[in-house]
Amino acid sequence: MKRLICLLLLCFSVQLTNAQSFRKPYRQAKKALNKKDFVTATLKSIASLKVKNNFKKSNAIFEQALSQVNGWGANYIKDLEAKAIPYKDHRSVAPMKKIFITYDNLENVQKKLLELVAVASSKQKKFIALYTLDYKKKRHEAENLLKAYHTNAADEFYIKGLEVFNNAANKYDYKEAYKIFLNSKRFVKEYKEVQMYLDKSLQLGTLNVGYFPFKNFTDTPRGESAMENLMNSTINLFDKYRFANYSDISNKVELRRIGAIGEKGRAQLKNIDEFVVFKFLTYYAGPTVVKSREFHENTKEKKKKDGTVKTWYCKGYKYEVAASGVVEVDLEFLDNNGDILSSQTISVEVEHKDKFFLASKNSDRRAYPILKKFTRTMPEPFDVAGALRNRFNSKINEAYKRYD
Repeated sequence: MKRLICLLLLCFSVQLTNAQSFRKPYRQAKKALNKKDFVTATLKSIASLKVKNNFKKSNAIFEQALSQVNGWGANYIKDLEAKAIPYKDHRSVAPMKKIFITYDNLENVQKKLLELVAVASSKQKKFIALYTLDYKKKRHEAENLLKAYHTNAADEFYIKGLEVFNNAANKYDYKEAYKIFLNSKRFVKEYKEVQMYLDKSLQLGTLNVGYFPFKNFTDTPRGESAMENLMNSTINLFDKYRFANYSDISNKVELRRIGAIGEKGRAQLKNIDEFVVFKFLTYYAGPTVVKSREFHENTKEKKKKDGTVKTWYCKGYKYEVAASGVVEVDLEFLDNNGDILSSQTISVEVEHKDKFFLASKNSDRRAYPILKKFTRTMPEPFDVAGALRNRFNSKINEAYKRYD
């Protein structure tokens, strides 16, 4: 009896799997057809019919999609050719790529049609024959043309990059040349001497950045150490950006006013290209404070089938805690003459609130509402300084993209 049940279950499982194997692609084909994605609709309906060639719903979608896919492809490619042919500049590559992809998809449809013919009915075979085309030649031509376009685009950026590189007057120009050569590499991975010029541009365009935080600390007792930790964390962010070499200059020279560097200061800082200057306007990383504390106890009972009663009990204190913090900093980028290149004010706020039940040692969790926070130990104070640091660094990252 057990063997019979197992056999029936196995048969049912196989039938369920087979049903899913043709219904799932049918649903995908139906969804694609509604979006006028005739390629996907054709391919998915073929996948469904290969499993069950007499599935009427898939066959209806198949006939509708196949009857339109070739015409759609021809019109779509015609519109793209008007944009792509002849080659104008690097912007011609994108529509040319779409042409190749379209021919590739259409050829794939034809391959799948050949697979379907093996299991198709005579009526289906006649219908398939009406819409069978050979896209191999056109796909091959589009592929060769796309390769030529990539070469043209790579050469376009290579020539432009050489012009900027050979006429570069400063590190910013070499940085611009690097970005242009990088575009060349996007189209052809190894084109002429592009990699060599990328290496040279990176070397000649990397800025030596002097990091000098103004220590305008507030009167907050723990503010100084927290702010120093914040500053240290921002220093590490320079490692993410390719065009910045960081130098800590805060202890090398006392700058009375960053906009007026004396001769002695210039001599010591002659290799620094830019200064990153912080001036703290506000810094507060407050403690976690108790907003309310309320005693709570509860008993929960459950009557069992045998008539006995199970009891759970808990007692303790309901806590509501809060913490807040704020950082406001003036950030400036200056050249080695003290002139401001860029400036902005960065402001970050943190507001933390939490509620929990601090239960006694013998309290049972089942006597307290299941969705409420239950603990037997006092949670650690909220790390306001850490939260400020994470949010502040996120904004600093945006500012540091000038070195990317």
